[in-house]
Formats: sequence, structure tokens, C-alpha cells
Amino acid sequence: MIFPIVEVCNNNFTVRRATKTDIAEIVYALIQLIPIGYVTTYSDIANTIGVSPRYVANILKENKNPIAIPCHRVIKSGGKIGGYTLNGKRADQFKEKLLMLESLGKSPYRIRIDILIFMNSSKDTTYSQR
Repeated sequence: MIFPIVEVCNNNFTVRRATKTDIAEIVYALIQLIPIGYVTTYSDIANTIGVSPRYVANILKENKNPIAIPCHRVIKSGGKIGGYTLNGKRADQFKEKLLMLESLGKSPYRIRIDILIFMNSSKDTTYSQR
């Protein structure tokens, strides 16, 4: 899917096609919403933004900051771990160990990314003093 990006600068609007960099930023932002101990799938992310699951996987393969962007929390739809690349090398077993560590030795919970977006957008950000 080709979707537009709207840029605003000094009250001027520019509409252009999304680049791979734009889509990668969107994917990385969505992944940062996944809580520790939870996973989502390449397909869930792909369906949310209108691209293929393979495209999402290829973007995650190029993740240069796996600490801030926890791409290990994205798995295959069938529940298998899927691939993991760390410093340009395959590290699938490391991905499995990270998931087990984060979920305290249990299987991680699966959460749909579209539900996460809704939950985060509907949070009340006002705080009351006790």
C-alpha cells in the first residue's frame, strides 16, 4: 500500500509518498508500544499500516538500535519465534532467550498491535493528588 505523508513546516503543507524510511519509523514506533512480556506478529503490524509482513520483517532486520526498539517482541503468526539479526548476524536463539527472560520463564503473552494503539490513545493523562 502506498500512503501519503503530510509534512507541515511554517504553515506550509506538503503531501508526498511514504518512503521506506518513513515506514520504518512507523514500524519502530509501534514496536516501542509492546510491553515487556508481550509479543505481537509481523502480520499484525503489517495489517495495521497496510504493508506486507515480509516488508515489516525486512525493516526489523535493519534495526540499528535493538535496545530502544525491541524488535525481538515480534514473532511469526503461527507462534514461532522467527528470525533475529544482531550486529548483522543471525541470533535466533538470543531472541528466544530475551523473550523468556522478559516473560519470567513463561511463554510471552500475545497482544494485537491495533489494540495497543487504542489503549495508548485512550489513556487518561490527568493525575490527581492524594
